[in-house]
This record gives sequence, structure tokens and C-alpha cells, in this order.
Amino acid sequence: MGYNLSRMDDGVEWTCNQALWSFVMESAQKKGWQPMGTFKVDEDSGDEDPSWDGHNYSSNDGQGVQGEDSENLAKALEKYLVEESPEEIERKTILGFIEWVSLEGVFPGFEIY
Repeated sequence: MGYNLSRMDDGVEWTCNQALWSFVMESAQKKGWQPMGTFKVDEDSGDEDPSWDGHNYSSNDGQGVQGEDSENLAKALEKYLVEESPEEIERKTILGFIEWVSLEGVFPGFEIY
């Protein structure tokens, strides 16, 4: 299963497979990222779906990640890069995500598809 993450402000996507997305999240959690939770908007009503499991970062159901949460994720990943010695492919993946998630120093959040 693959993931397409779409930045909220401009729709620019970042893609990865399930293993890399899990690695990104686990690496951030090792360095202090505490997920704030995702949200899902009902396509028909435009309202937030109250039945959505806000702990779900692992499916690709179009759930949203808030800007503050994405900033915290990026900061934890930066710390991971400094304190750990990831393999080259893992390093490139993390750097690519950090560059993508920040839109000129602003963290608009993203959706997971």
C-alpha cells in the first residue's frame, strides 16, 4: 500500500510506501513527537466526522493532520537526524519529508490518501 500525502495549502504531494511512512512516524515518536490526532471531514456535509478514529495515521482515508502536529513531527525528525545515524535511504526519506511538510517555514498540515 502506498501513501500520497497532500499539503493542505497547495496540494503538493509527497509519496511513500507503508514501510517508509511507518519508519517516519516511529522515528519521530522516538524523539518526542506526540501525535495530536487526525481528523476526517465528511464529504457530503463538510463537517468533521465525529465517528472518525483520531488516532489513525496509518490508513490512507483522506484524514487530515493539523499544521501544529506536522511541525512537531518535522522537529522530532530533525532531532532524529542529528542524534541517530540512519541509513542513506532512510536519511533521504526523512529529509524529503521535512522539506515537503514545510511550505517556506510554514506548516499548513496535510491529508493522507
